[in-house]
Amino acid sequence: MDNKQHIMDNKHHIMYRENHIMDNENHIMDREHHTVDMEHHIMDNKHHIMDNKHHIMDNENHRMDDKHHIRDNQHHIMDNKHYIMDNGNHIMDNKHHIMDNQHHIMDIKHHIMDNKHHTMDNKHHIMDNEHHIMYR
Repeated sequence: MDNKQHIMDNKHHIMYRENHIMDNENHIMDREHHTVDMEHHIMDNKHHIMDNKHHIMDNENHRMDDKHHIRDNQHHIMDNKHYIMDNGNHIMDNKHHIMDNQHHIMDIKHHIMDNKHHTMDNKHHIMDNEHHIMYR
């Protein structure tokens, strides 16, 4: 084998080695890109987990709000029941006032009746006196 051929072979071998090194570098770069992709994927998952935590917190807050609304509504219902009871008591009081007034009116009517009877008795008494005077 002559020197030229040997030099050519060495050049080809060097080129082959350089290609192999470049392939390795490309492979390393691919791995680095893959690592970055995985890091982004991990970040995305972390954000997704954070979003889910916020959703859970929002749901908890909504549940608490609902509980407070229910409690408020129960208090309103209780207040309304008390208003209805108060109104019932007022109606009863008014009925009693009406009954008292009716009894008072009855008493006045009886008093008028008594006065009429008393007037009648007086008239009869006067008539008796007049007869007594006339027939003496």
